[in-house]
Amino acid sequence: MSRRAPRYRISLNVTVSPLLGGKMAVCHTRDVSDVGVCLDTSEVSEWIPVGTRVSLALTDPRSGTAMEVIGDVVREVSGSNPALGVLLIEPPAEWKAVVAHAARQSGNVERPGKRMRVLVVGDDHRQRGAMALYVSSGWDVLFASDDFAVAEALEHIKLDAVIAELDGSDPRIGPIMDDVRKTQPTARRIVRGTGRSDGDLVHRYVDRDSGLEALVDAVTANFSPV
Repeated sequence: MSRRAPRYRISLNVTVSPLLGGKMAVCHTRDVSDVGVCLDTSEVSEWIPVGTRVSLALTDPRSGTAMEVIGDVVREVSGSNPALGVLLIEPPAEWKAVVAHAARQSGNVERPGKRMRVLVVGDDHRQRGAMALYVSSGWDVLFASDDFAVAEALEHIKLDAVIAELDGSDPRIGPIMDDVRKTQPTARRIVRGTGRSDGDLVHRYVDRDSGLEALVDAVTANFSPV
């Protein structure tokens, strides 16, 4: 997609079930789009971490058709209005009908604000260790720990930056950043870790021990696509 998917406000009851085990949770949607859904978790006691693959069971309010959609939790919002962002995997036609109904019902498209949208790529333990840093950034942050999740994000979500939580010598950096350059050439390509490698695939390397200021400077700097 060349732009972010329009989102439409609608409140629907949803049963969320982790596919690899875990407790079921019942919540409701905050908004929906063709590729994802934002779930209001203010009344959910069970924590579902970023990276969890989940099943969402809900009912089309117009037709009464029950459906199940599968997706990955890619974003967590904490604070007074907690929420989870779920990126859907091959949503069925029934889901498209729900989105169309929400669009007609609301009459207004909710477009993302001016916050930077950043994809963080890396192993789960590195992402967990850096979670506090990214939460404090004020960015709209998504996390991906495998090739499939990275490819889905690059294909469906307009990104301002991609940050690899990997050391500069990691062989995964080249293929990841090459895909970013091809699919989203205007996105900043950042590596946060130790060391660096040669080449022009990475705009800037940020030392892992550097604070938020250094990371913000790297992400907001003016780079020309290469």
